[in-house]
Amino acid sequence: MQVIFGGAFNGKRAYVEHHVQGRSVQWMDAAEDTQTLLSDTEMVVVFGVENLLEPQLNKWLGQLEQWNKTIEVMVIATEIGRGIVPMEASMRKLRDDVGRFYQQLFTKADRVTRIWYGIAQTIKGDDWDEDLHKNG
Repeated sequence: MQVIFGGAFNGKRAYVEHHVQGRSVQWMDAAEDTQTLLSDTEMVVVFGVENLLEPQLNKWLGQLEQWNKTIEVMVIATEIGRGIVPMEASMRKLRDDVGRFYQQLFTKADRVTRIWYGIAQTIKGDDWDEDLHKNG
């Protein structure tokens, strides 16, 4: 499993789109789509998990682990834990729930890459670009 994370509008999706070109990829919005894969999917890219609360996050974590046994799984994760602490209790809870989910997700991931204004930095696992140069 791979995780690509960073702030909003920092180039995460463009980075992923570049690296999955030519593959049979199913894009899935965690907040809207059901957890059903199409039959020809070789890779699933899940985004929007930062919009879910704890019960849904736990369900998604289990599903991602299950899919990861048979296909490639990539999660695009938007960082929401930095900056100003929200005044509303519900927004603080969301931030805390997502932060705990990310900790579990990053622990289970084989590769974690941070995107900061379009610049990729692999912080866990092999560098993706190095792997591409080694294999082709």
